[in-house]
Amino acid sequence: MSFKLTSNHYGKSEVRLTKVIRNGDRHELLEFSVDILLSGDFARSYTHGDNTQIIATDSMKNTVYVLAKEQQFSTPEQFAMLLASHFPRIYPQVFSAFVQVEQTNWARISVDQQPHNHAFACGGPDLQTATAVATRPGFSAITGGVSDLLLLKTTQSAFKGFVTDRYRTLKDADDRIFATKLTASWDFPTTGSPDFASVRQRIQSAMLNVFATKMSHAVQQTMHEMGEAALAVAPEISRIELEMPNKHRIPVNLQPFGLENNNEIFVWTDEPYGNISATVERD
Repeated sequence: MSFKLTSNHYGKSEVRLTKVIRNGDRHELLEFSVDILLSGDFARSYTHGDNTQIIATDSMKNTVYVLAKEQQFSTPEQFAMLLASHFPRIYPQVFSAFVQVEQTNWARISVDQQPHNHAFACGGPDLQTATAVATRPGFSAITGGVSDLLLLKTTQSAFKGFVTDRYRTLKDADDRIFATKLTASWDFPTTGSPDFASVRQRIQSAMLNVFATKMSHAVQQTMHEMGEAALAVAPEISRIELEMPNKHRIPVNLQPFGLENNNEIFVWTDEPYGNISATVERD
């Protein structure tokens, strides 16, 4: 009986980077978590313990810090591209490099109604995300995105008319809380240099506008409309993937206390939850 190694890859995960860009008295803050994954001519390390082609994952970690010092960038997309292109260019044994960057959401503190030059507060748990995949000829994929953006509206959401069978206990709802945690990613062309920050701002603004203002008859409908709106305002992207799990707010039964719950008092739950996803592309 014989065996063969059919695929392999390895890398470094959750490399934490804080970079301060000092423009005189005004400072910019970038805080990233970086994942790196390499594929290439590494088979003999697996089959023979021969590490002569292996780039230590500690060296990958140090590459993050060296490039952060030596290179200029202002978005997670730019830094992902810098890192991903570095490895196939420097190491002939690397066939492709996958890099994912997650950016912490820091916002300037306002003092006397003016943004402070060097003081920041965390803007929320959501992350700006980006990925880049590079081979020796160039990039095969570049994406931007957002992760774990909490959204909630207290009305203009319904869910009714779904399948009735022996398993159904959920009642039709004409007016309910709609709460979700949006994760989305969008594909950029692999050539050119779009304004990543502008694209992100337009996409998020368009999606949030739809969520806030449009009547929702299902998470699926709202998700599709958000995807359409993102593509409409960002001709730079070709497709967008969205994931929007239900973050349930369940009405509390107040009748044992002689009270009516007029869609006012809820308990929020983490699990179990419905998970809905979709991909919207240009026709």
